[in-house]
Amino acid sequence: MIQILFWPCMLVSLFLAVIAICFRRPKYLVISSLLILPLSVYLAATPRFSIWGLLFPLFYVGAAISLKKNLRWLSSLLVALNFFLIGWLGITVLSQ
Repeated sequence: MIQILFWPCMLVSLFLAVIAICFRRPKYLVISSLLILPLSVYLAATPRFSIWGLLFPLFYVGAAISLKKNLRWLSSLLVALNFFLIGWLGITVLSQ
C-alpha cells in the first residue's frame, strides 16, 4: 500500500524541481528533497543502491544551494540526475 505513494511523490518532486529552477525558488527544491526521501530510503535498503540511494535527496538540496547562489546550470545538472533515476526506475518497472 505504501508503494502507491512513491510514484505520485516522485512525480510531484520532479514537477516542483522544474518550477523551482524556472522561477528561481530554492524552497521548492527543499520540498522536492522531502518528497523523494521515501523512495531514497527504500532504494537504500536494496543491495543495488545500498548507501547510494540516500544521495538523491541531497542532489535536490545541492541544487537549492546552487540556485540560491545563482548557479542555475549546476542546479539543472543536479536535478537532471534525479530525472534520470526516476526515468530509469519507471522504465524498469514498466518493462517487467
